[in-house]
Amino acid sequence: MIRVEPGAQQTDGYQRNDSLLLSADARADSIPGLEIEADDVRCTHGSTAGRVDEDQIFYLMCRGISRYEAMHMIVEGFFHSIYDRIAVEVVRETLSRSVERKLGIGL
Repeated sequence: MIRVEPGAQQTDGYQRNDSLLLSADARADSIPGLEIEADDVRCTHGSTAGRVDEDQIFYLMCRGISRYEAMHMIVEGFFHSIYDRIAVEVVRETLSRSVERKLGIGL
């Protein structure tokens, strides 16, 4: 949720939601939340949702990587953009281990 108070003129805000759909029945609903109570602001939003790109998997498989490993590399790459923004190391590592367990990596 982006909330711009009445006195917060010249605010520049951006809200983004990226979703990676990992199963056939997965879905993502992006509902931006912008509450703007000032008149001199710039607030935008963007959203992406999709499955792992078959072209990316093909590219990695052409280089000798199995489909399973390629899929996991791509998914881990998606999550690294999130990990990079977490300043607290123990939180970052806990999230990473949780994702690995969910994806069946490193078992």
